[in-house]
Amino acid sequence: MTDVSNIISDEDIIRVHGFASFGTMSPREVVDEGVLKYAMGFTGGWTQVSILLEHGLIQRPKPMSYKSRLTQKGFAYARALWATRIKDNAND
Repeated sequence: MTDVSNIISDEDIIRVHGFASFGTMSPREVVDEGVLKYAMGFTGGWTQVSILLEHGLIQRPKPMSYKSRLTQKGFAYARALWATRIKDNAND
């Protein structure tokens, strides 16, 4: 099983996130939640879209739209994220 940090390192998460503020959410949580949104067919705001694009997790949306699809890397990240969450829930 691949861990999400093997797909995108913590250093890359912090580098791409820059000074974006999402309140109490950590930069990794912003990416995690964004990938889950796109995997389920929802969208995020422009800052989150920009972060996901920079990581190569989603395809570039059409002009005047936030709607997009996960890339292969995005699907791999989503699978690793779900596997981690299932494993964490099984240990509770």
